[in-house]
Amino acid sequence: MKKIYVGDMTRIEFQERIKEAKCVILSAGSCEQHGYHMALDTDNVLGHYLAMEAAKKTDSIVMPNINYGQVWSARNYPGSISLSNDTLKAVFKEIILSLENFGAKNILLLAGHNGNAQAMKDVARELVNSHGYRNVWYFQQTTKKELLKLLEAEIPCNCVHAGEMETSMMLAVRPDLVDLSKAEKDFPTLPPEAKYRPVSWDEYITVGSYGDPSLATAEKGKIFLDSLINEIVHLINDIM
Repeated sequence: MKKIYVGDMTRIEFQERIKEAKCVILSAGSCEQHGYHMALDTDNVLGHYLAMEAAKKTDSIVMPNINYGQVWSARNYPGSISLSNDTLKAVFKEIILSLENFGAKNILLLAGHNGNAQAMKDVARELVNSHGYRNVWYFQQTTKKELLKLLEAEIPCNCVHAGEMETSMMLAVRPDLVDLSKAEKDFPTLPPEAKYRPVSWDEYITVGSYGDPSLATAEKGKIFLDSLINEIVHLINDIM
């Protein structure tokens, strides 16, 4: 059986797999607060899960996760460790240059944490300009409108962070990292000035999660995850 996770490979196995694999997937998550009920590692867990499941269906390989990200909005909550976009871009760029040197066919930057998406897009653009690389792709998590009907509560501020949706996905993957007995509802209203200047979450929300995570179920989570996996598989198999 072909190995998928690069961290499990020897140098010889890596040398062989990177040249034959359709894509090399690099997920970047975060060390970030997820309310009172979920672990700081949530984005890393979900990002790595999506990468591994998509790789199984596309003859791709998965790099070790980048476990820190840009979490400016949540930076003042305990446990949130935020990197700048410049730092993220530098890390992405140097990893990509190494992968290109070893013969990667395609490289997919997967945003396990959506706050990393801008840095991913920017570095892909810069590498086109500086090196002519057109095989660097990026994927940001979004949810199809029809699936939003599964949610029983509204999505406040158009943010699903640590709410019903994200909690459901964690229940499907790592229920041991979720404690629904500690989940609290929070339906904040976005301050009007947020449209015109940077506003930290702690300026208008206490819990650090949005909506009602107590409504989360593993069944909902599997549906959300399968949809994302199918989208990544489509990108790798049909577009790359």
